Amino acid sequence: MAGYMLQLLFTSSLVLLSSVTVYGSKPKNVLFMPVDDLRPQMLEAYDQGYIHTPNLDRLAKESLVFQRAYCQHAVCIPSRNSFMTGKRPDTTGVWIGLGNSSFRVTGPDWISLPEHFKNNGFTTLGGGKTYHPGSPPDWDEPKSWSQDQPYFAFKGSNCPKPNKMMLGSPEGDVSKIDTWCFLDEKDYPDSYHYDWKLANHTMATLQYVKDKGDPWFVAAGFRRPHVPWMMPKRYWDMYSTSDIPTVLHRERPRGSPDIAFHNQGVFLNSNGTKYLPMPTPFPFEIQQEVRHAYYASVSWVDSQIGRVLNALDDMSLTDDTLVVLFGDHGYQLGEHDSWHKQTNWELAARVPLIIRAPWKPTSAGKRSYALVELVDLYKTISELVGALLPGDDIEGTSFAALFDSPDLNAQEAAKLLNKTAAAYSQYPRCPNNMTYLWDDNSCNKGDKTIYMGYSVRVPNWRYTAWMEWEDGKGKWDKKPYAIELYDHHQDDAPNGGTENDFNQCEIENVAESNSDIAKNLQQQLKDFFDK
Repeated sequence: MAGYMLQLLFTSSLVLLSSVTVYGSKPKNVLFMPVDDLRPQMLEAYDQGYIHTPNLDRLAKESLVFQRAYCQHAVCIPSRNSFMTGKRPDTTGVWIGLGNSSFRVTGPDWISLPEHFKNNGFTTLGGGKTYHPGSPPDWDEPKSWSQDQPYFAFKGSNCPKPNKMMLGSPEGDVSKIDTWCFLDEKDYPDSYHYDWKLANHTMATLQYVKDKGDPWFVAAGFRRPHVPWMMPKRYWDMYSTSDIPTVLHRERPRGSPDIAFHNQGVFLNSNGTKYLPMPTPFPFEIQQEVRHAYYASVSWVDSQIGRVLNALDDMSLTDDTLVVLFGDHGYQLGEHDSWHKQTNWELAARVPLIIRAPWKPTSAGKRSYALVELVDLYKTISELVGALLPGDDIEGTSFAALFDSPDLNAQEAAKLLNKTAAAYSQYPRCPNNMTYLWDDNSCNKGDKTIYMGYSVRVPNWRYTAWMEWEDGKGKWDKKPYAIELYDHHQDDAPNGGTENDFNQCEIENVAESNSDIAKNLQQQLKDFFDK
């Protein structure tokens, strides 16, 4: 009996050990950093030389950088509910303006990404915008997070008045633009800004978990470059407004359906005041000032990310820490006459994704051209650090194997991962007026006809079908209301094309002249979503 108990104790110890590491005696940790509204526009990672991001550039040189990574829903709440659960929006029941705003309504007992690590013996602590505020409530405490310390909540940051108005904005009533400011007249110190406070909190948390000694999952959700665009003035002064390049194509893609466009963005103010009647392209000087504000915000948040990465080095934690940095969705800065996110187009769905795994030296400084999705992160992170793999209810596919084979093209990578080379996203439209489908088509203003734009990105193509939608599902037995097909052959050279030339991205809907391709991709969408 004593021998049996000893064997049982030994077996239990092995199970516990396997739950936290498969990489030797020292477990790996996770530093998880979603960055709000960050698009893939950095020099070292994405060949974009204009924005000053020395810390992200340094991280990219030590990481595997994913050139073709995509979110599942190009706006904050649904995207974060998706990647924090490893489930797609049609599973979570969280779409923008439709259904719920929290996955806990649909699946109260689902195990979130940080909760999975907590259940595997990790200390999980967080701060900032990981989940969207209130979605789920209270940052999903206590389920997602260890109770060693409170979650460092994001409390918002509207611009104090009076604030600097954007060039050409209406004179007089400052309240019309109070939540969409570009730059405060006053140069507030670094310590005024939330991302500085978050960086400080994260550094203190890293010291805490180091001293505690358990494996850890620490999340830091940075707020900028989300509006309002506030940053210390020295970051604004890095750029000259008049020198900032503007977009080449200021109009919607030729032949694109009206329903694909969204009359929304940084110029639709909190009280509904519109800067210009859409879809009028903004003048070049407006484009330049908006881009100036965005670029300065990116440089500011880069500096705060750098402080956290430096602390990781100073505490000798770098070698055993998986760093996962990404944008929660893409962002448009005038391309397609679009500002903000909230479309199914490439620049709204495509995200930066930079992952550093020091124990995978083959991946350091490499670029992957595999098609990957944020919904894949749950399984991928678990596999890379050696946590027990999650259950079958977690969607997405682990792409951890790419860290040993980073040079594969999209089709080769898909074969290695035993999946189809595809990334899926979706976005709803609820038009108020069927004559002006592009105007007032948000899904949060009462009863309207609902269309869901289901989109698939495959090598060389993006296809989107606008389906009638009801009770959480597309009406796949009906003909699409509208379709879009965009040619990405130039972007998708086997090992790198023009994907980082945003001026050449999706400038014409070619569905009519490529009907066979459109038909096949329509069937692929139906097979994937109509379950």
